[in-house]
Amino acid sequence: MASSVFGIGVSGLNAASLGLTTTGHNISNVNTDGFSRQRLSQSAPYPLLSGSGFNGLGVQVDSITRMYDRFLTKAVEVAQTQSSYQSTRLSHLSEINNIVADPTAGVSPALQDFFSNVQNVATNPASPPSRQAMLASAQTLVNRFQVFSQRLEEQRSALNGEITNTIGNINGYSEQIAELNNKIVIAQSSGQPPNDLLDQRDLLVKDLNKLVKANTLTLSDGSINVFIGNGQGLVVGGVVNKLTAQPNPADPERITVGYQQNNQTIFLPENQLSGGQLGALLDYRNQSLDLAQNSLERTALGLVETFNQQHKAGQDLNGNLGKNLFDIQRSNVVDLNVGTAPGVNIRVSSPNGTAENSDFSITPSGAGYVIKRLSDNATSGVIALGSTDPVTGLTLSAAPAGAVLPNQNGFSFPPAISQINFNTSNTGNAQLGGYISNVGQLTASNYELSYDGTNYTMYRQSDGARTVYSAAQMAQGINQDGMTLRINSGAMNANDRFVIKPLEGMIGSLAVRTTDPKEIAAAAPVVSSLGASNTGSVKVVQHTVDTPSISSTDSAINPALKNQVTINFTSATSFTYTDTVTGVTSAAQTYTAGMTLQINGWSMKMDGTPATGDTITVKPNIGGVADNRNALALGKLQTTRLLEGGSATYQESYGRMVSTIGTQTNEATIMSKAQNKLLENAESSRDSVSAVNLDEEAANLLRYQQAYQAASKVIQIAQSAFQEIMNIGR
Repeated sequence: MASSVFGIGVSGLNAASLGLTTTGHNISNVNTDGFSRQRLSQSAPYPLLSGSGFNGLGVQVDSITRMYDRFLTKAVEVAQTQSSYQSTRLSHLSEINNIVADPTAGVSPALQDFFSNVQNVATNPASPPSRQAMLASAQTLVNRFQVFSQRLEEQRSALNGEITNTIGNINGYSEQIAELNNKIVIAQSSGQPPNDLLDQRDLLVKDLNKLVKANTLTLSDGSINVFIGNGQGLVVGGVVNKLTAQPNPADPERITVGYQQNNQTIFLPENQLSGGQLGALLDYRNQSLDLAQNSLERTALGLVETFNQQHKAGQDLNGNLGKNLFDIQRSNVVDLNVGTAPGVNIRVSSPNGTAENSDFSITPSGAGYVIKRLSDNATSGVIALGSTDPVTGLTLSAAPAGAVLPNQNGFSFPPAISQINFNTSNTGNAQLGGYISNVGQLTASNYELSYDGTNYTMYRQSDGARTVYSAAQMAQGINQDGMTLRINSGAMNANDRFVIKPLEGMIGSLAVRTTDPKEIAAAAPVVSSLGASNTGSVKVVQHTVDTPSISSTDSAINPALKNQVTINFTSATSFTYTDTVTGVTSAAQTYTAGMTLQINGWSMKMDGTPATGDTITVKPNIGGVADNRNALALGKLQTTRLLEGGSATYQESYGRMVSTIGTQTNEATIMSKAQNKLLENAESSRDSVSAVNLDEEAANLLRYQQAYQAASKVIQIAQSAFQEIMNIGR
């Protein structure tokens, strides 16, 4: 009996000792991140049958288990990945918002200052200081665009580094999880849970979710598999499939995520890598940084192209037609339809790019064509296809077969598409070419052109819109969102693709081309005058050059703009007009007071009552020092909605981007606070089950101490009883 009591006391003593050890372990790890408090799982052994019934044999400790709830832990992981996503997104959006929304050093103040100086030139067109101030403010505007573009480009470069570092950290956590998997499998084979190892692995999974959304699956041997994206196994037992940071095969300047499996690298779609820092970095680049940079580029290009067009429609103090005030990267090729044989569709190229500062006209003549430079009317003889004009330096060739082109007589070299990237996985030999044909239709998006073996698809990355083109349409050339694209040579094979960035990097080529204040074209190139012998009261109320086309391939003026035209009134209600250069006289025209006559690219409003024989002459503007008609038209551009399909001015287009970034920043601020609160609540719920409570552990210490003392007393009494029995036998 004494031995039985002695064994019971020893079992109680061992259980209490383990309880004290476990409680001490809990208390020691009260501040250990991810630690789950542990407790004894104990039971009474199978009792011993005796004549008087079943006798208890003390206590046995079955296991030491951790206080753990799988669902609460998963809730923490989900909240963690969303909290990290929003906080990372907010930090980057705040940086870009501070760049684009600067109220004093932003683009909008520079735009306002530039157009204020344009208005000063309109007020006093002959003033050299006003003209010089306009050029100076133009340079300031260019500098402002380039500084902002450079800061955004620095953000892009830093982002590539962050993505690379994040992927490296993901791989580091994956390796640690795989290593713990192996240790846990070995330890758990003993039949007991390795609690501290399990906690360490859970903490690693939580930290992994800070970087990327990860799902886990627990296997029967105690290991876990970790999945990301669309089910890609990052950790499978003790095996790690690493991620790699590599240049995108379709866009080498962008670091993208590759997944290594079986010695092969698969590029993961970025929209599948949601959550965590990595998801935030990718979304920020696609949804915010691209938008900000492309919008800035679009505003700059829209300003440059439309301002240049209007400037070329004017006349400078030297009596010459205006040239491009601003410089920007331009295509050295343009395809035209000249309307009549021979060779209706032709390609005009400027091999050295020196001819791109002027507009030109091209007209069929016999077996060839005559090219005229509109800025100074310089021309040479008839040029055949395959030849280079010695005066303008332009080369003529046949346009691609099947091309459908606008009918043009006057033309200009349009802005070049900034980047067309050949995908490194392409198997075809196609060379894609094109240019920006209409700045007013441009979006702030990048594109991808793909071929499935039958049709071509243009994918707009900003909103996911897809436009399908047939092979016949592609052969003719496609026009979408202000771009003209065609395959210049070779052919695309099935699954070939190109990434098209019409705007990115455009500002890098931006410059002020006009440096002489006298070359600011403030005057109109033509002027009207009444006949000296007129006897009627007819008068010219308004005489202006037509607003230039927003099409980037059109010339700013009609090539016949400066042809002298004489209007002859045959009665008080009729007239004819004669182009003295071509010698063509119109049919009889009906005159009404207040009517507008439009000829050769100019418009003239006439009023009053003419007498028979009265004349009005329209001829080149000689001098025109005090003429401000084109300067007024230049100033009007500031408030004219030319961009985004005619829905936005320069400032409005830029302001919409600033507003969008501001809205995203505000949304991220709210969501970050909300997700942080959700994370806090999730951790509180987990801690209510798993965290160490010092008050509770202090009570456990007393409980196990008393149990230890009681078990010791049992052993002491059993020992005394056994000694008494021994004494009886002496």
